[in-house]
Amino acid sequence: MSKLPFIPTRDMVIFPGVITPLYVGRTISIATLEKAMEKKSKIVLGMQKNPFEEAPNLKTGIHQIGVIANILQVVKMSNNTIKVLIEAEKKVEIVQVEKTKDEFVATYKTIKSPKITELKFDALSRKIIKLFEKFVNINGKIPAEILITLKSIKDLETKLNIVSSHLMVTSEDKQEILSELDFEKKGFLIVDALTKEIEISNLEKKIDDKVKDKINTSQKTYFLKEKINAIKDELGEDPEDDLKELEDLLKKAKLPKEVAKKANSELKKLSKMQPFSAEGTVTRNYIETIASLPWKKESKDILDLKYSTEILERDHYGLKEIKERILDHLAVKQLNPNMHGGILCFSGPPGVGKTSLAKSVAEAMGRKFIRISLGGVRDESEIRGHRRTYIGSMPGKILKAMKDAGTLNPVILLDEIDKMSNDYKGDPASAMLEVLDPEQNKNFEDHYLDMPFDLSKVFFIATANDLRQISRPLRDRMEIVDISSYTEFEKLHIAKRYLISQSQIENGFAKHKIEITDNTILKIIDGYTREAGVRNLKREFNTMFRKIAREILEKDRKKIIITEKSLEKYLGKPKFKPEKMREKITKVGIVNGLAWTAVGGTTLEVQGVSLAGKGKLELTGTLGAVMKESAVVAYTYVKSHVKELKIKNIDFFEKQDVHLHFPEGATPKDGPSAGIAITTAILSVITGREIRQDMAMTGEVTMTGEVLAIGGVKEKVIGGHRVGIREIILPDSNESDIDDIPEEVMKDMKIHFVSKYTEVEKLIFKK
Repeated sequence: MSKLPFIPTRDMVIFPGVITPLYVGRTISIATLEKAMEKKSKIVLGMQKNPFEEAPNLKTGIHQIGVIANILQVVKMSNNTIKVLIEAEKKVEIVQVEKTKDEFVATYKTIKSPKITELKFDALSRKIIKLFEKFVNINGKIPAEILITLKSIKDLETKLNIVSSHLMVTSEDKQEILSELDFEKKGFLIVDALTKEIEISNLEKKIDDKVKDKINTSQKTYFLKEKINAIKDELGEDPEDDLKELEDLLKKAKLPKEVAKKANSELKKLSKMQPFSAEGTVTRNYIETIASLPWKKESKDILDLKYSTEILERDHYGLKEIKERILDHLAVKQLNPNMHGGILCFSGPPGVGKTSLAKSVAEAMGRKFIRISLGGVRDESEIRGHRRTYIGSMPGKILKAMKDAGTLNPVILLDEIDKMSNDYKGDPASAMLEVLDPEQNKNFEDHYLDMPFDLSKVFFIATANDLRQISRPLRDRMEIVDISSYTEFEKLHIAKRYLISQSQIENGFAKHKIEITDNTILKIIDGYTREAGVRNLKREFNTMFRKIAREILEKDRKKIIITEKSLEKYLGKPKFKPEKMREKITKVGIVNGLAWTAVGGTTLEVQGVSLAGKGKLELTGTLGAVMKESAVVAYTYVKSHVKELKIKNIDFFEKQDVHLHFPEGATPKDGPSAGIAITTAILSVITGREIRQDMAMTGEVTMTGEVLAIGGVKEKVIGGHRVGIREIILPDSNESDIDDIPEEVMKDMKIHFVSKYTEVEKLIFKK
């Protein structure tokens, strides 16, 4: 340890390798300096912790890390102070400071510089020089020559000291950098300080540029005022104006008492927050949401049944049951104006007009129509909203719809309600229970709003392709209205009344005359589309009119007649063979079943063959668990009723296997309704008896041979009729369902009702 004269500095940190002026004014400091000059010795400098203390505590009031400095020049000033030009030499640890007769003496020990790897040396050196160069260029107050000097220095510690001495940070921050012994940590402190200084300098420059653009030489007296305005522009609008705007918004909203109380409470909190903080943004959005919701505003219902009937008949052909249900609702509404909103679910295949029907309902009732798409929704927060605990929180789809509607009683379409799914984020279908429950939705609570909101006056209409995909509790809250597949006759009328005129307008044929015969339309329906609805039929008309557009422009024709013969010119060759009544041929092991899918009714072929084996049953065709069980039940029934079914080759079950295949393997199949079709295929394979191909069947079979009721009879019969089937076997428990089948289909169909499989056997096998 060594001793040297000591001078405490006020609010000033000196770094080794830096030449800087020092002003000495305290009596004892001047005496210490004079003694050092007499002895031609160096001095120790250390910053006192409290710059306002005239006589700092020598034990606790001085920072432990200081520097040894050489005295280069001394100049006496007129105010009895001395200006000293010093050069800091190296960093030291101040062990003790003592006061002798008239001077300070410090006991110190030299601090050795730690070693650093060459890789870290290069990385730190490059990063710091790059940032410091950027800082010098932006700041404009530091001489550019320092950069040249800095790049020529090879010692890292000297580089760090020079950069540190030019940082525009507090003395305490500089002391922290000086006191840090580890080069790497010291480098990070400097990088952090430079980064902040660059950001501050950039902002200052931006503000100054704005101010300079606004003022001229005659406006210099207003410089300060303009600078304040520029700062406000940089931050955004005046917070006071923003709060006043929100306050006016709440007054205009005419909120219920409790809601107004909470909104004003949030507004009061907002006034105490930093104007543009994250929390302030969330609160501001929350207040705006409250003000924009229709807490009391209702639209006036049109309760004219004649007008409503005209609207429904104008927009839709058929759909008698649905139209009657809507008119019934309006009639009750007329008798009881305080009735709560209805909850309907339009169920049917794609393209049958579920969404457009909901729009017509809204128009017939004189209400605002809002559509919410639920396809693919898997997060519960999309229904109930997000809690206001983070930036980006927002209300759920239901409250957004109410906000867009602007009234308490809109018609809200919950489109594709069967397409909702769930995952780890929650079950949106369960969240929908509260929305669609008339007993609960009067006080629906969105997580974002965190207050009850009345949904009881909303008329909810849901759409679904497949009710089996909807949970039972949710289905129980809705009144299901089935919209079945259209028959060819219905499609013809829909095309003539709606589709053709719509396609003409969409494709620019409003002023041209185009005639399409009924037979031509029927040919498009049978030969170019095979669907439950009319969506693809509309596409075919659009395709045809696009082709006609070219012909009109190229040949300047005003009138075009489209016949069956000219149809291929516009649509190409038919995609499907026109369905005719199937011929009465027979095949072994092939059965026509009937299936009910999300896109309507269709046939489901079951193919069976036998092969050498040990009596196993093999199934292919992407089958669900229920359908596999039906196949096992059917096989067990056949094996256990050998005599009743007149199976002579009993050893078949020991020497042969049965392989059943359900074509279109890419399409998943499930359900018990193929039971009698599977039984027929197995029996045909075992006995070699031929099956009629002009007949189709559907029904669940038990191990005792009973035929049980199934669902989707209307869709299945229409689907069978569409592909040319004219004779169908149904369970006798489904006899009441045929009342729903259109007359134009029933007049072509022959339906057999059975209660046991033995009755099926007598009908289906070749005599």
